[in-house]
Amino acid sequence: MSIEFTGINKETAAGEIKNFLDSCPDDAIFKMVINSKRGNLRIKVKNAGKSRIRKLLGRFRRKKSNV
Repeated sequence: MSIEFTGINKETAAGEIKNFLDSCPDDAIFKMVINSKRGNLRIKVKNAGKSRIRKLLGRFRRKKSNV
């Protein structure tokens, strides 16, 4: 799952990253990749099996398959 924001300011980007980090459990381990040439920042949850994000996506998949 990815969300793309275009043409936002620094405060909006910081707020979205903070919301993402707040939604993850405290014991989550992340992988962060910064590509300064492309202006790209990627943050991934390494222990996705234990994260709330993976459980939420699993629920969406189950609901989608029933329809």
